[in-house]
Amino acid sequence: MTKDRNPLLKVAVISDIQGYAEEYDWGMHNTELAFKLLAPKQPDVLMMGGDLADGPRKDAFEYYQNLVHRYFAGKIPVSVACAGNHDYSSAEKHDAAWSEELYRRFSAALEQTPDNPYHQVISGYDFIALSEDITSSNPLHYSESMIAKLDAELKKAVSRDPEKPVFVITHFLPRNTVPGSHGASGIPELRELFNQYPQVVSFSCHVHYPLEDERNIWQGEFTAVQTSSLSYACMEEKPFNSCNSIIPFAREAVQCLYLEIFADHLEIHRYNVEDQREIKPDQVWNVDIPYLPATARYTDARKKSRKAPEFPSGTQAYLRYDYGYLYLIFEQAEHEDFTQFYKLILSDLDEAGNAVFKSETLYVSNFYRLERNRDHRQVIQLPGKDLTPKGRMRAEIYPVESFGNIGKPLIVDFRNPCSSPKPGLTERPQE
Repeated sequence: MTKDRNPLLKVAVISDIQGYAEEYDWGMHNTELAFKLLAPKQPDVLMMGGDLADGPRKDAFEYYQNLVHRYFAGKIPVSVACAGNHDYSSAEKHDAAWSEELYRRFSAALEQTPDNPYHQVISGYDFIALSEDITSSNPLHYSESMIAKLDAELKKAVSRDPEKPVFVITHFLPRNTVPGSHGASGIPELRELFNQYPQVVSFSCHVHYPLEDERNIWQGEFTAVQTSSLSYACMEEKPFNSCNSIIPFAREAVQCLYLEIFADHLEIHRYNVEDQREIKPDQVWNVDIPYLPATARYTDARKKSRKAPEFPSGTQAYLRYDYGYLYLIFEQAEHEDFTQFYKLILSDLDEAGNAVFKSETLYVSNFYRLERNRDHRQVIQLPGKDLTPKGRMRAEIYPVESFGNIGKPLIVDFRNPCSSPKPGLTERPQE
């Protein structure tokens, strides 16, 4: 690894603002916090991964670009941005001409040419942004022609220099790579294309996954990184204490990336913009140049080297009953990284004390919250539909780390004090 600590190029990466053209807008407020953090670093490139606005709002696009000029007045970074589904949402038409018009509005406001893919060579490094089109009633896709165009741009980049990384930003994710890519948001065509190019460093967005999770960088045939969000956090696992994937206190996890490019490696830093702090500064992601899949650091094999979380000796879970809702309260499990989830197994206890399985439920911990708001305790609200009225039950609480290693459970036998337990579902995001 090079001894030269002066990077050849500096890159800021943000996404998923979902903003309006107002100073009091939450997304734009967090964009200002991000720019306040990033501006002193004087990035050469500003990558934006889509969902800049909450709809095709030209005024929001222009408001964002005015912030760029205000905060980076001494050195305006080159924009490499793609549009996301929110930038097209509420569009009243779904044809090629209208799709192109919306993209022209987006590109013009961000001072980019309306090429899609948008390809820039900056200080000898290739940057490509790919926006989806909306030529069908479902804009959440990349058409066959768009994938072919992206392939052509990748060929140009690799022919220019087969060893340098090629930075590609898309709103949606290459399938089965980083968190959020294992369902509908993961695009098989992107994965199949990128598999052919080990030079690709893919930045993808849309899923708002908290950056504390080490799975947000993945390496296989290429390198993939998930960018999080400047609006709120989600999880594809849709834990029980989330609201349609929006996790509790999701607006505390407003995050971005900062990348430094050296001759023989990349360094990727993670930040929480509300805290104005680096996330895990002792665990900066490093990617070798040239990238060789055989020597990759961030593969799925990482799970094998990680331990399962453990509850401290003597940890006790306590049952709390309030107005038809039942809660379990306990100290967080310990782990070298953090405990990401708690898996709850509820069982009925028969007269002989045997456990009869009732349900399995997943809860997210508070690992992503602002440091000042993190609690050493975990409080989980039990699913009322699985509670036997006035019945004797057993709760087994298993700690789970982010790669899926599961620790030994806390076990609590209890009698449900309620004859008509309430559901315990999260009906709206917990702010």
